[in-house]
Amino acid sequence: MANERPLTLSEARALLYSHATDDATDADGTFRSRLNEVLERIHGDGLWDGNTFRTDVSGYIADEVLTLPYEFEAMIAVALSESPKNIMDEGHEFAQGGPGIQDAGKGGNLVIDLGFVEESGQLVRKYKFTMNVDPTDAVESILKRRFTYLSSDSDLVRPSSIGALKHGLLAICFENEGDIQRSTAYWGKCYDILEKEKANNNIGVVRTQKGNQWGFMTDKPYGIM
Repeated sequence: MANERPLTLSEARALLYSHATDDATDADGTFRSRLNEVLERIHGDGLWDGNTFRTDVSGYIADEVLTLPYEFEAMIAVALSESPKNIMDEGHEFAQGGPGIQDAGKGGNLVIDLGFVEESGQLVRKYKFTMNVDPTDAVESILKRRFTYLSSDSDLVRPSSIGALKHGLLAICFENEGDIQRSTAYWGKCYDILEKEKANNNIGVVRTQKGNQWGFMTDKPYGIM
């Protein structure tokens, strides 16, 4: 990451307000609104430093169905008792020549994405484990954080790359003025900064190459890093 910790909204405003508004206090919320627009777009376009979280999710599993906490939108990878499991999309059980509908915890070896389900007025992501999950089993996963709008000065800004956010804010300004050429150029610089920071943070890291375990010309599991 570009910073030792994520910036707060208050810190980001102090550093970047001039690229979105003339008002350092942001009394009318222009800076916050434009920063949220930048972050929402960045969040949807890639996995950036600070937007993933590795944790044990066994406490969120009931009857072999995992319900992600609201602050996370997707599970990228998962290992049950140190054994990695493939995550298949919600159409896997309906595919021609596929396994058919599999009951949770009944002896399979896959995790099935059930998509977003509304609970208590919120959309949460669920996953079905087709194998048995004992309450004492460790279920370690890598999760993608959900984008949530910043509203409080103490809310954390992710990613916190000052250079990328600056260019993103300028891109929004030109976009709102109808200057698509300049907006596109600033967006390009924003993503270029993010990509370079991510590459620098991964220097020396050997990236895992995943093979197709499902046979020639068949769909591979998604959600694998």
